Amino acid sequence: MGKVKLPLKRGFGKTDRRDDWWKGPTAMAAYLGFMIIYATWRGFMESDFLFFSDFGASSCENWDSAKSFKDVSECQTMSIEQGSHVLSPLYSPLIFPQSSWIPIELWWMSPAMFILVFPAGFRGTCYYYRKAYYRAFFQQPTGCAVSKPWNEYSGERGILVVQNLHRMFMYIALIYLPILTYDFWLSINFHDSTGDYFGVSVGSLILLLNLILLSGYTFGCHAFRHVVGGGSNDWTGSTISRFKYKMWKFSTKLNERHKDWALISLFWVMFADFYIWICQDFGFTDFVLIGGL
Repeated sequence: MGKVKLPLKRGFGKTDRRDDWWKGPTAMAAYLGFMIIYATWRGFMESDFLFFSDFGASSCENWDSAKSFKDVSECQTMSIEQGSHVLSPLYSPLIFPQSSWIPIELWWMSPAMFILVFPAGFRGTCYYYRKAYYRAFFQQPTGCAVSKPWNEYSGERGILVVQNLHRMFMYIALIYLPILTYDFWLSINFHDSTGDYFGVSVGSLILLLNLILLSGYTFGCHAFRHVVGGGSNDWTGSTISRFKYKMWKFSTKLNERHKDWALISLFWVMFADFYIWICQDFGFTDFVLIGGL
Protein backbone atom coordinates (compact mmCIF):
# COMPACT_ATOMS: atom_id res chain seq x y z
CA MET A 1 0.00 0.00 0.00
CA GLY A 2 1.40 3.40 -0.99
CA LYS A 3 1.67 6.44 1.22
CA VAL A 4 -1.41 8.57 1.66
CA LYS A 5 -0.63 12.23 2.27
CA LEU A 6 -2.94 14.22 4.49
CA PRO A 7 -4.64 17.31 3.02
CA LEU A 8 -2.13 19.68 4.62
CA LYS A 9 -1.50 23.24 3.51
CA ARG A 10 1.93 23.60 1.94
CA GLY A 11 4.46 26.33 2.72
CA PHE A 12 6.47 27.64 5.65
CA GLY A 13 4.26 27.77 8.74
CA LYS A 14 1.10 26.97 6.79
CA THR A 15 -1.57 25.27 8.89
CA ASP A 16 -5.27 25.11 9.67
CA ARG A 17 -4.54 25.28 13.38
CA ARG A 18 -6.00 28.29 15.15
CA ASP A 19 -4.11 28.02 18.44
CA ASP A 20 -0.77 29.71 19.20
CA TRP A 21 1.20 26.70 17.96
CA TRP A 22 4.29 28.84 17.22
CA LYS A 23 4.89 29.93 20.82
CA GLY A 24 6.43 26.65 22.00
CA PRO A 25 8.97 26.24 19.16
CA THR A 26 9.86 29.95 19.28
CA ALA A 27 10.47 29.89 23.04
CA MET A 28 12.54 26.71 22.72
CA ALA A 29 14.63 28.20 19.91
CA ALA A 30 15.31 31.30 22.03
CA TYR A 31 16.17 29.23 25.12
CA LEU A 32 18.47 26.75 23.41
CA GLY A 33 19.97 29.47 21.24
CA PHE A 34 20.91 31.57 24.25
CA MET A 35 22.40 28.58 26.08
CA ILE A 36 24.48 27.60 23.04
CA ILE A 37 25.77 31.15 22.58
CA TYR A 38 26.62 31.51 26.27
CA ALA A 39 28.41 28.14 26.49
CA THR A 40 30.37 28.90 23.32
CA TRP A 41 31.41 32.32 24.62
CA ARG A 42 32.52 30.91 27.96
CA GLY A 43 34.25 27.99 26.25
CA PHE A 44 36.44 30.43 24.32
CA MET A 45 36.83 32.93 27.13
CA GLU A 46 39.87 31.29 28.74
CA SER A 47 41.52 30.62 25.39
CA ASP A 48 44.39 32.45 23.73
CA PHE A 49 42.62 32.84 20.40
CA LEU A 50 42.10 36.12 18.52
CA PHE A 51 40.35 38.71 20.72
CA PHE A 52 39.52 36.09 23.35
CA SER A 53 43.10 36.40 24.60
CA ASP A 54 42.03 39.69 26.18
CA PHE A 55 39.85 37.78 28.66
CA GLY A 56 40.34 35.35 31.53
CA ALA A 57 43.52 33.51 32.32
CA SER A 58 45.19 34.10 28.98
CA SER A 59 45.32 37.85 29.73
CA CYS A 60 47.61 37.25 32.70
CA GLU A 61 51.20 38.36 32.41
CA ASN A 62 52.47 35.00 33.66
CA TRP A 63 50.19 32.86 31.49
CA ASP A 64 52.95 31.74 29.12
CA SER A 65 55.19 30.61 31.96
CA ALA A 66 52.47 29.16 34.17
CA LYS A 67 53.12 25.64 35.39
CA SER A 68 49.83 25.02 37.17
CA PHE A 69 46.32 26.34 37.50
CA LYS A 70 47.20 28.18 40.73
CA ASP A 71 49.78 30.29 38.89
CA VAL A 72 47.00 32.18 37.12
CA SER A 73 44.22 31.83 39.71
CA GLU A 74 44.30 35.54 40.51
CA CYS A 75 42.79 36.52 37.14
CA GLN A 76 41.00 33.47 35.78
CA THR A 77 37.22 33.10 35.69
CA MET A 78 36.98 29.33 36.01
CA SER A 79 36.71 29.05 39.77
CA ILE A 80 36.36 30.92 43.05
CA GLU A 81 39.39 30.76 45.34
CA GLN A 82 38.39 31.83 48.87
CA GLY A 83 40.09 29.18 50.94
CA SER A 84 38.11 26.52 49.11
CA HIS A 85 38.00 25.69 45.40
CA VAL A 86 34.63 26.26 43.68
CA LEU A 87 35.13 25.14 40.08
CA SER A 88 32.74 25.97 37.26
CA PRO A 89 31.04 22.84 35.84
CA LEU A 90 31.86 24.09 32.33
CA TYR A 91 35.55 23.59 33.16
CA SER A 92 35.34 20.32 35.06
CA PRO A 93 37.44 18.24 35.02
CA LEU A 94 39.98 21.06 34.73
CA ILE A 95 42.58 20.37 32.03
CA PHE A 96 45.31 22.98 32.02
CA PRO A 97 46.21 23.65 28.34
CA GLN A 98 49.87 24.51 28.95
CA SER A 99 50.72 20.97 30.11
CA SER A 100 53.63 18.88 28.92
CA TRP A 101 51.37 16.06 27.72
CA ILE A 102 49.36 18.40 25.46
CA PRO A 103 50.90 19.29 22.06
CA ILE A 104 52.05 22.90 21.94
CA GLU A 105 49.83 23.47 18.89
CA LEU A 106 46.81 23.11 21.21
CA TRP A 107 48.00 25.48 23.94
CA TRP A 108 45.76 28.25 22.57
CA MET A 109 42.69 26.27 23.62
CA SER A 110 40.76 26.87 26.82
CA PRO A 111 40.26 24.11 29.43
CA ALA A 112 36.56 23.95 28.53
CA MET A 113 37.31 23.01 24.93
CA PHE A 114 38.87 19.75 26.04
CA ILE A 115 35.79 18.51 27.88
CA LEU A 116 32.65 20.28 26.59
CA VAL A 117 32.49 18.01 23.55
CA PHE A 118 31.25 15.15 25.74
CA PRO A 119 28.44 16.90 27.66
CA ALA A 120 27.45 18.63 24.40
CA GLY A 121 27.44 15.28 22.62
CA PHE A 122 25.29 13.71 25.33
CA ARG A 123 22.70 16.49 25.21
CA GLY A 124 22.84 16.93 21.45
CA THR A 125 22.03 13.26 20.83
CA CYS A 126 19.47 13.05 23.66
CA TYR A 127 16.04 11.85 22.51
CA TYR A 128 14.28 14.80 24.13
CA TYR A 129 16.69 17.40 22.78
CA ARG A 130 16.38 15.94 19.29
CA LYS A 131 12.67 16.61 19.40
CA ALA A 132 13.25 20.10 20.81
CA TYR A 133 15.85 21.36 18.34
CA TYR A 134 14.45 19.49 15.32
CA ARG A 135 11.25 21.46 15.84
CA ALA A 136 12.77 24.74 16.99
CA PHE A 137 15.60 25.06 14.46
CA PHE A 138 14.92 22.65 11.59
CA GLN A 139 11.09 22.67 11.46
CA GLN A 140 11.04 18.89 11.25
CA PRO A 141 8.20 19.52 11.96
CA THR A 142 7.54 22.83 13.70
CA GLY A 143 4.39 21.35 15.20
CA CYS A 144 1.65 18.83 14.59
CA ALA A 145 -0.33 19.61 11.41
CA VAL A 146 2.06 22.47 10.54
CA SER A 147 3.65 22.36 7.10
CA LYS A 148 7.41 21.95 6.84
CA PRO A 149 9.55 24.13 4.58
CA TRP A 150 11.82 21.20 3.68
CA ASN A 151 11.50 17.74 2.23
CA GLU A 152 10.17 14.89 4.31
CA TYR A 153 12.30 13.75 7.25
CA SER A 154 14.46 10.84 6.06
CA GLY A 155 15.83 9.49 9.32
CA GLU A 156 19.22 9.59 11.06
CA ARG A 157 21.29 9.54 7.91
CA GLY A 158 24.26 11.54 6.68
CA ILE A 159 25.63 13.79 9.40
CA LEU A 160 22.73 12.80 11.66
CA VAL A 161 24.17 9.29 11.98
CA VAL A 162 26.07 10.74 14.96
CA GLN A 163 22.77 10.49 16.85
CA ASN A 164 23.42 6.76 17.13
CA LEU A 165 26.31 7.51 19.47
CA HIS A 166 23.95 8.63 22.24
CA ARG A 167 24.58 5.57 24.38
CA MET A 168 28.35 6.05 24.10
CA PHE A 169 27.99 9.67 25.21
CA MET A 170 25.76 8.48 28.07
CA TYR A 171 28.50 6.17 29.38
CA ILE A 172 30.94 9.09 29.36
CA ALA A 173 28.37 11.36 31.04
CA LEU A 174 28.15 8.88 33.91
CA ILE A 175 31.88 9.41 34.54
CA TYR A 176 31.26 13.12 35.03
CA LEU A 177 28.98 12.60 38.04
CA PRO A 178 31.70 11.37 40.47
CA ILE A 179 33.97 14.14 39.14
CA LEU A 180 31.32 16.76 39.92
CA THR A 181 30.81 15.12 43.32
CA TYR A 182 34.52 15.60 43.98
CA ASP A 183 34.20 19.24 42.90
CA PHE A 184 31.49 19.74 45.50
CA TRP A 185 33.72 18.08 48.11
CA LEU A 186 36.52 20.50 47.29
CA SER A 187 34.13 23.43 47.64
CA ILE A 188 33.30 22.59 51.26
CA ASN A 189 36.92 22.05 52.33
CA PHE A 190 38.77 25.22 53.27
CA HIS A 191 42.53 25.44 53.74
CA ASP A 192 45.02 27.98 55.03
CA SER A 193 48.40 27.93 56.80
CA THR A 194 46.77 27.04 60.12
CA GLY A 195 44.88 23.97 58.97
CA ASP A 196 41.84 22.53 57.23
CA TYR A 197 38.25 23.56 57.88
CA PHE A 198 34.77 22.55 56.80
CA GLY A 199 32.44 25.15 55.37
CA VAL A 200 29.49 25.71 53.07
CA SER A 201 29.23 28.71 50.76
CA VAL A 202 26.60 29.83 48.29
CA GLY A 203 28.86 28.45 45.57
CA SER A 204 28.93 25.07 47.34
CA LEU A 205 25.14 24.88 47.35
CA ILE A 206 25.01 25.87 43.69
CA LEU A 207 27.42 23.03 42.83
CA LEU A 208 25.38 20.58 44.94
CA LEU A 209 22.13 21.47 43.19
CA ASN A 210 23.93 21.24 39.85
CA LEU A 211 25.05 17.71 40.73
CA ILE A 212 21.51 16.70 41.74
CA LEU A 213 19.96 18.09 38.55
CA LEU A 214 22.56 16.50 36.29
CA SER A 215 22.13 13.18 38.09
CA GLY A 216 18.37 13.33 37.58
CA TYR A 217 18.85 14.10 33.91
CA THR A 218 21.48 11.38 33.37
CA PHE A 219 19.81 8.58 35.34
CA GLY A 220 16.47 9.40 33.72
CA CYS A 221 17.99 9.15 30.24
CA HIS A 222 16.16 6.75 27.91
CA ALA A 223 19.44 4.99 27.14
CA PHE A 224 20.28 4.50 30.83
CA ARG A 225 16.78 3.15 31.47
CA HIS A 226 17.24 0.63 28.69
CA VAL A 227 20.70 -0.38 29.92
CA VAL A 228 19.44 -1.24 33.41
CA GLY A 229 16.13 -2.81 32.39
CA GLY A 230 15.84 -3.23 28.66
CA GLY A 231 15.36 -6.76 27.39
CA SER A 232 14.82 -8.20 30.87
CA ASN A 233 12.26 -11.01 31.13
CA ASP A 234 12.79 -11.78 34.80
CA TRP A 235 12.47 -9.23 37.58
CA THR A 236 12.32 -11.54 40.61
CA GLY A 237 14.35 -14.70 39.89
CA SER A 238 17.60 -13.53 41.46
CA THR A 239 19.13 -10.78 43.54
CA ILE A 240 20.58 -9.22 40.39
CA SER A 241 17.17 -9.30 38.69
CA ARG A 242 15.48 -7.63 41.64
CA PHE A 243 18.20 -5.00 41.77
CA LYS A 244 17.80 -4.32 38.04
CA TYR A 245 14.08 -3.94 38.55
CA LYS A 246 14.60 -1.35 41.28
CA MET A 247 17.07 0.52 39.06
CA TRP A 248 14.61 0.39 36.17
CA LYS A 249 11.77 1.73 38.34
CA PHE A 250 14.03 4.49 39.65
CA SER A 251 15.10 5.46 36.14
CA THR A 252 11.52 5.27 34.87
CA LYS A 253 10.35 7.66 37.58
CA LEU A 254 13.01 10.17 36.55
CA ASN A 255 12.29 9.55 32.88
CA GLU A 256 8.67 10.63 33.34
CA ARG A 257 9.96 14.19 33.85
CA HIS A 258 12.90 13.92 31.48
CA LYS A 259 12.00 17.17 29.75
CA ASP A 260 12.10 19.08 33.04
CA TRP A 261 15.40 17.51 34.11
CA ALA A 262 16.87 18.28 30.68
CA LEU A 263 15.88 21.94 30.52
CA ILE A 264 16.40 22.88 34.18
CA SER A 265 19.77 21.11 34.45
CA LEU A 266 20.99 22.91 31.33
CA PHE A 267 20.01 26.26 32.80
CA TRP A 268 21.65 25.47 36.14
CA VAL A 269 24.97 24.45 34.58
CA MET A 270 25.10 27.83 32.86
CA PHE A 271 23.94 29.66 35.98
CA ALA A 272 26.62 27.94 38.10
CA ASP A 273 29.26 29.06 35.63
CA PHE A 274 27.80 32.58 35.48
CA TYR A 275 27.83 32.85 39.27
CA ILE A 276 31.51 31.91 39.40
CA TRP A 277 32.26 34.30 36.56
CA ILE A 278 30.66 37.31 38.26
CA CYS A 279 32.41 36.45 41.52
CA GLN A 280 35.76 36.55 39.73
CA ASP A 281 35.30 39.34 37.22
CA PHE A 282 32.76 41.68 38.80
CA GLY A 283 33.73 41.69 42.48
CA PHE A 284 30.77 39.65 43.71
CA THR A 285 31.43 37.74 46.96
CA ASP A 286 30.75 34.05 47.40
CA PHE A 287 29.29 34.24 50.90
CA VAL A 288 30.28 31.48 53.32
CA LEU A 289 27.14 30.36 55.16
CA ILE A 290 28.57 27.77 57.55
CA GLY A 291 32.11 27.39 58.90
CA GLY A 292 34.90 28.21 56.50
CA LEU A 293 37.88 30.38 57.33
